[in-house]
Amino acid sequence: MSALDRQLRPIYEALDSYNNKQAVALCTKALKKGENQTIKALKAVALDRLGKEDEALEICDEIKRTRPTDDAVLQYICMVYKASKKTQDVIDVYTAAYNQAPRNEELANHWFMALVRVDDRKQMQQAAMKIQKQFKDNSRYLFWTIMTIWLQRVRQAKNGPEGTKGMLATLTERMLIKAAEDGRIKDYEALQLYIEVLETHGKTTDALAVINGEMGNLCKVQADRKHIVARLCKANKSWGPLRAVSKELLLASPDDWLSYCNYIEALIQILRETTDADSRSNIIEQARSLFSVLESKASSGKRTKRGPLLAGLELEKALQTNKLQEADLPKLSGLVMEYLEKFGSNLSCFDDVRPYLSLVPANDFDGLFQELQKIDAKGLTIASVRRLVTIEKIRRWSDTKLTADEANARAEHYIAAYKATVPLGADFDERELQPGDDYILLLAHTLLDRHAQKRGVFFAVVYQSRGDFACSSDTAAEDRSMLADVAAVLEYGLARSKFNYQIKLLLIRVYVELGKKLFLDIVLSIDAMRIDICAGVHKRMFDVAKTMDIKQIQHDTLSYLFTDDIELLGCPETSLRALVTSLTIYGSNERETPEMIVQAFKFGTYSKIPEFIRFRDRLKNSLQYNVSQRQLYRVEILRRFPALDNLGYYLEILDENILSFSDDYISKLSDNRDLTLLANWTSSGKPIGEVVSGTAFPRKRDAWLKLHALIPLILRGMCTEGAPLPADDLTDLKRAINEAQEQNEDSEQLTAADILLEVAGAVVAARTHADTSASPGKWDSKTWTGILDRLKRASFHPFESILLRLFA
Repeated sequence: MSALDRQLRPIYEALDSYNNKQAVALCTKALKKGENQTIKALKAVALDRLGKEDEALEICDEIKRTRPTDDAVLQYICMVYKASKKTQDVIDVYTAAYNQAPRNEELANHWFMALVRVDDRKQMQQAAMKIQKQFKDNSRYLFWTIMTIWLQRVRQAKNGPEGTKGMLATLTERMLIKAAEDGRIKDYEALQLYIEVLETHGKTTDALAVINGEMGNLCKVQADRKHIVARLCKANKSWGPLRAVSKELLLASPDDWLSYCNYIEALIQILRETTDADSRSNIIEQARSLFSVLESKASSGKRTKRGPLLAGLELEKALQTNKLQEADLPKLSGLVMEYLEKFGSNLSCFDDVRPYLSLVPANDFDGLFQELQKIDAKGLTIASVRRLVTIEKIRRWSDTKLTADEANARAEHYIAAYKATVPLGADFDERELQPGDDYILLLAHTLLDRHAQKRGVFFAVVYQSRGDFACSSDTAAEDRSMLADVAAVLEYGLARSKFNYQIKLLLIRVYVELGKKLFLDIVLSIDAMRIDICAGVHKRMFDVAKTMDIKQIQHDTLSYLFTDDIELLGCPETSLRALVTSLTIYGSNERETPEMIVQAFKFGTYSKIPEFIRFRDRLKNSLQYNVSQRQLYRVEILRRFPALDNLGYYLEILDENILSFSDDYISKLSDNRDLTLLANWTSSGKPIGEVVSGTAFPRKRDAWLKLHALIPLILRGMCTEGAPLPADDLTDLKRAINEAQEQNEDSEQLTAADILLEVAGAVVAARTHADTSASPGKWDSKTWTGILDRLKRASFHPFESILLRLFA
């Protein structure tokens, strides 16, 4: 063991055991004996872990100036730079190292990957071309070059000039054609890139020739190859070949739903082009015969597949919708009944047949509904319960508006049916869903329908020229009581089925709505008992949300279900924690997705690179991220109010980049929220979340984002000494309020913004008034008192409560 190894070993051991102070001490001791870049770099790593970022960066900058080429030293200092988000320094370090050692292939790779991490596509192309020229025998670098040019073309396709876009596309295509001629396309990933480029250029005929030719053999799985052929035929509108290849795929895999859809689409197009009636009939009969054969094949295994029978329904629907044959309602009805007979006990049965229910005469379901009156608790099995639940869902779908007596009878029926199923799940593991869980959800939906019909105006604010504050609460107690009944039903079901996410999600939305009503009631009349109840509702809502165990991308797609309007619930500390947790995915995206792109380049999985980039960009431009960030600002403002010094300091440090509100910025945001998760069994398709809240759910956020970008900016001008209060912001706020009114935003939120507009206007007037005692631009207590008096004279009562909502 060399002397250097003896010095490094205890340092590595200290770092591995997270004893960073000891690592710093060992490094300092070793450096006194003589300078060594590896030890120096390790000291920087240890200092960075101790939180001494400035000292660590200072050491790294010293090493960087020496232009190191040792791989270990480069990795250590780049660890520090990455931790401090000094991406340009990482690029500079590897650029300098590669320029000094251009034949070092490993350094070349590190240099290129550093550029990939910052998504500098032009520099990526130049680096890839330089590396390709240096290491000509490695085809990987050729495809790095092609991929980087293609990625530039993808970016230019969104917002670049037409000339540049066409030039990059042509260059990519020519390079791939040359690579194909030279025999350098040797793997499936390179083949996919070639086909994607041709397909994007609209050259689907050329792409079909490639995949059907010798190069197509690079695709080792024949089903994948045929799926590519089907996709290209569809793009090329080659309906005959599409129908043929889809048939081949279906004979090999009778449950391939994509191939069924392709086959039916091709069939419809062929029928449209066929004028002879007999030929049409023959084509239709061939399709029905094929599906019949596939159904027999699908039934021969241990588990009957749903695809062929469902495809028969889809075919009949397509024929009727496109008016390619006379309506054959008995046939379609018979297929639906056959599907229910075979798959009625499947959990997905209702969702499977839902698209076809509107084509079935209502009286055809009467026989099914009669089964619901013959429930025998002794003869129930799990399969029979699931079938009965499917029929109940169809009955709910076919229901018109129920009377109060009918709704009560239906609710009692659901309670009795659920209790009859309880013994079946007595021995289930706690993670298993109870057979009758959907009865609980059906009961909750029925109660929510009644609540929606009786919903009264609980909290109304009318703001006129002088200002007025009024409340109508005649139905408030009943309103809360009905929501509490729904919550009690859901809690009852959740006690036996602790992992049913549908019950949890609906319970969360009910608690949010109930909490908002309680909080607004407290605003009107401070009552210790109501405050305790409100706090209990909020706590239970958060507890249920925690059990959902939302992770990773679900924070972006699902968190809106329990964070929407969370800042209005009067529990800022808990809201703050929930919002901060929901924002973690966006930091992970910035750190981890670039590494996924790096790995895709490294291993040549070119088809994944655009996918990873789209994933990163959708999260980076997420609508939910912007909403959560502004909610976080609102919560912080509430927490710091009414300490104006503390509030002013916070408003001073707001990041204006996150508070962008231009139409162009908002139009580019990606709405990734999952709007289909909450169960819904009505023919109207009205989301159950909308039934709970009485307003659109989830709401459109365009006007909301503008309002809650402008409000903090205006508050900063009001509360921060020396800060300007631009008239443009007030004009933009007025415009945003008008836009929000058109989108039916909550009246109390709009009223708060409208009050702010008046207060801000008064502040501007006070600052510019010749007789004001305040210095220009200064927000002092005298000016503040004057504004308070003015608002009090405007009859806003109780003022403190309104002001709290104003500053929210």
